Amino acid sequence: MANPNVVFDLNASKDAHNMPFFPTNYTINPSLPTQANSPQQVTPFASSFGQFISQAKNTSYNTGSFEDEPPLLEELGINFSHIKMKSMSVLNPLNKMDSHIMDDTDLAGPLFFCLLLGCFLLLSGKVHFGYIYGLGAVGCASMYGVLNLMSERDVDVYRVISVLGYCLLPMVLLAFISLLFPLNGIFGYICAGLTIAWCTHCASLMFVTVLSLVEQRLLVAYPTGLLYTCFALLTIF
Repeated sequence: MANPNVVFDLNASKDAHNMPFFPTNYTINPSLPTQANSPQQVTPFASSFGQFISQAKNTSYNTGSFEDEPPLLEELGINFSHIKMKSMSVLNPLNKMDSHIMDDTDLAGPLFFCLLLGCFLLLSGKVHFGYIYGLGAVGCASMYGVLNLMSERDVDVYRVISVLGYCLLPMVLLAFISLLFPLNGIFGYICAGLTIAWCTHCASLMFVTVLSLVEQRLLVAYPTGLLYTCFALLTIF
């Protein structure tokens, strides 16, 4: 309920509008920045974020199309054309070896051939994966040391692994033959001897051609032949 003691004066609001305003000596300095004409302050974070966005736009416009990018397998170091070329050079031992055949250190082919050799031996009832990779690691380290002592050029271990791995391809064929015919006999010994000579010839020829060790080929072929003899023993027995 309304309080009867409170009295509202309706004429008071009319008198308030008619009140005079007195002049003042205060003036506004136009040189001082106000909220309307002051420049917008930019924080360091906002400026750096703007620069990042502009650089990202320029980068996206200058990268080109996806057609100019190399294939994914080539970026991973897997080049099927190089694998085919090196495999054909091993399968044709009478062909002249190119001196630039080992310019790229391709390890996809050697790893695949080692895995394939282990799979063929597994199908014949021999689980020799550990022996294959262990013997390969010891043989590559030994050949790396021997070649660096004999050659005036620096030889990296990846090229040694690539050469020895690709030249293991005839041994993979011998393991495949072991699935069809038993090798523990005269026939198997003859096939193993020919395979060792084949692998040794290709590996020593690659090393001699790349490192220019023509007069020292027998010294290179001897430890290489011992290495492939151990692989042949794993395949036969």
